Amino acid sequence: MSAPTIVAQRPVIYGDKQLTVSTIRIAADYYDTVIFDDSPDKRHRGMLLGGYVIDSSSKRAPDRDAAMENHREALIAARKETPRRTS
Repeated sequence: MSAPTIVAQRPVIYGDKQLTVSTIRIAADYYDTVIFDDSPDKRHRGMLLGGYVIDSSSKRAPDRDAAMENHREALIAARKETPRRTS
């Protein structure tokens, strides 16, 4: 198995949010999209945003097209939504 490859990675800086949306290819049929908190104090770590737990969860996709759709949706959420605490 080869090393993971970054397919797409975009910073989102808006208001008090400093995030990165990253999609990597892990295997031929396995892509993961994650939202990372890049703020110095990690103020959004563990919060919910667009169906992701920041710095903790990912969405898996079976092919590049589906992975790019996950990436696009995560970018929209990072730009427009406010992170909220998990219950």
